[in-house]
Amino acid sequence: MPERKQPADTKRLDQLADLKALSHPVRLRLIYALKIDGPMTATQLGKIVDESPASVSYHMRQLAAHGFAMEATDAGGDRRERWWQAAEGGFTFARDDFADSPEAVEAVGAGRRAMIAHQWGRLREYDESSATWSEDWQRAAFASDDLLRLTPDETQLFEDELRNVIDKWRAKGKATAEVDGREPVMLLLHGFPTRP
Repeated sequence: MPERKQPADTKRLDQLADLKALSHPVRLRLIYALKIDGPMTATQLGKIVDESPASVSYHMRQLAAHGFAMEATDAGGDRRERWWQAAEGGFTFARDDFADSPEAVEAVGAGRRAMIAHQWGRLREYDESSATWSEDWQRAAFASDDLLRLTPDETQLFEDELRNVIDKWRAKGKATAEVDGREPVMLLLHGFPTRP
């Protein structure tokens, strides 16, 4: 089987403590909020995730301790408030890295379930609020599923090709971030075997 291509700027999670730190639903929402809207305070983040500033501060300290977030020293604003930003890049993990103990296997399962719930929750949020977006965005949004007949090796090669396309568009978005009308677009790609 070919070696899986690691996406650019991606942290490989191979420590159980890191995976557990990230697997909390509130922490996932905090990370995505920071990736989309940049540095924020615990108070600002609390309004987005419907948590108290004290709860958000606790979660942000946990995320920072595991390298998923950091204090934003150049965010400006009131120096009495702590500003947070997401760490650069994304994160990934492989089930094989945690196969050595039942506790680790359960943590991987919990982590995957939390991430999938977050992803599909975001899709449901868009579906419920799609009428509030412009006609252009409503036409541009898409959903698709396909059934392909592939081997495990072909599936990994297919993912590599998709990642190359995603990396190209990520670079374009960074290079021209100030273009009018640009919004964060969440892309959900899952490839897995299935039976009818």
